[in-house]
Amino acid sequence: MVPSFSRSSPRAFSRNVAQGGAPKRVPQFIIAVRQAPGGLAFDWSGTSDDPGAAGEEMEAEIAARMHDREIWIDRVTALVAQVDQWAKEMGWSTRRLEKRLDDARIGKHRVPALLIQQDTCRALFEPIGRSTPGADGVVDLYLMPAYDDIASHYYYDSQWNLHYNTFRGANAVVPEPREKAEPLSKEALETVLAQMRQNAA
Repeated sequence: MVPSFSRSSPRAFSRNVAQGGAPKRVPQFIIAVRQAPGGLAFDWSGTSDDPGAAGEEMEAEIAARMHDREIWIDRVTALVAQVDQWAKEMGWSTRRLEKRLDDARIGKHRVPALLIQQDTCRALFEPIGRSTPGADGVVDLYLMPAYDDIASHYYYDSQWNLHYNTFRGANAVVPEPREKAEPLSKEALETVLAQMRQNAA
C-alpha cells in the first residue's frame, strides 16, 4: 500500500486574505510516497499546484511521519508476536488477524491483532492506536464475544505496561478501587488470562 498525504497551504490563504477581497482558492497538495532502494520516493503527480520552496519542507514532514509509522507498526508487530508465543506456551490456541487503522499523523495502515482461545473462552488482543495522552501506543484485550474490556497495554518508559482490573463476584468484572499496572511479562499476562477464563466460565 502506498501512503498518500494531503495538505493545504495556510500561508497562502493568509496572503490571499491580506491582499484584500474574497480569499482565493487555497492550494492543495496530494503526495504519494513509496519506499525506494535509496529511501523514500515522492510522487507529486496527483496535484496540479506547484509547491515551490515549500516542497522540501513538506517532504521532510512526510519523512518524519513515515518514520513514526514504521516505529509504531514494528512496535505493535513485535508485541503481538510476543503475546502469541506466550499464549501458546500457556496452552492457548491463537490466530493472527489484521486490523486497519486510520491515524491523523501517519495515515491509513494495517497492524496485526490476535485471537486467543482456550476451550470456550475467547479473547481478542487488538491494537487501538499509535498514541494517547501519556503513552505511545495502546493495545486492548477483550473478552469475546461481548467485547468486555479486560486489560489495556500502554507503551511508555520504553516498554509495554499492562493495566488491568481485578475480578470479583461470579461472572462479573468489577474494578478494584485501584487499577493494577505493571510492566508486561509472561507472568502478568498469565494472571490476566487465568482470571478471565475463570470469570468467563
